[in-house]
Amino acid sequence: MKFLKDLLFPRTCLNCGLLGSHICLSCQKKLKRIEKDNCFYCKRSGFLGLTHPACKKPNGVDGVLSCFYYNDVLKKILKNIKYRLTREGLTELFRLFPEETYHKLAYYKRLFPDLAVEEIPLHSARQKQRGFNQSGDIAAFLTMSFGFPRAQNLKRIKNTFPQSQQTKHRKRKDNIRNAFILSKEKLIPVRHIVLVDDVITTGATVAEAARVLKKHGALKVFVFTLAKG
Repeated sequence: MKFLKDLLFPRTCLNCGLLGSHICLSCQKKLKRIEKDNCFYCKRSGFLGLTHPACKKPNGVDGVLSCFYYNDVLKKILKNIKYRLTREGLTELFRLFPEETYHKLAYYKRLFPDLAVEEIPLHSARQKQRGFNQSGDIAAFLTMSFGFPRAQNLKRIKNTFPQSQQTKHRKRKDNIRNAFILSKEKLIPVRHIVLVDDVITTGATVAEAARVLKKHGALKVFVFTLAKG
């Protein structure tokens, strides 16, 4: 069945168009792994991306990890995964998962054994239009690889403009404000959560999601993304 699918719909690189795979060897080499982890707020170097004690906020993000820098190659790949609905491209990205990121996530799990992963949800209209949530696929990969349980506390009630189309940080914050609520009217049973998204740039989306989770009982909220801008 897979052979027939590849014959009728051959794979092409989501960046350069080369036939054979969704991320060709040449473009794989152009993906830049994160060299050091930074505090979510001050952007200075921080162990495992954990937020510095002096930077902590009551309803803020407690740490952030990412795999790759959001360069032009990865930007085009992720855009085509979203808008050409090429989910297999994510599978190929997962195969390129940096080994050091595995070690960092494993350390997070040792620190917080009850850690659960939760994707940033899409609005129902966008979910229906696209047919899948790439952040959900990333969360599923983390569950399969590390045994993290899945949490689904958040619901998106505001069909926001894409954050990538907002040019200023203030506009991004205004765009995402009050976009999330709890999916059920009860306190969150899981106290330690890793929010999962494909890309982080200003961090406005994950900060708003973390605010809602902590307001309703989460103790620690971390962030994991494939790409960091």
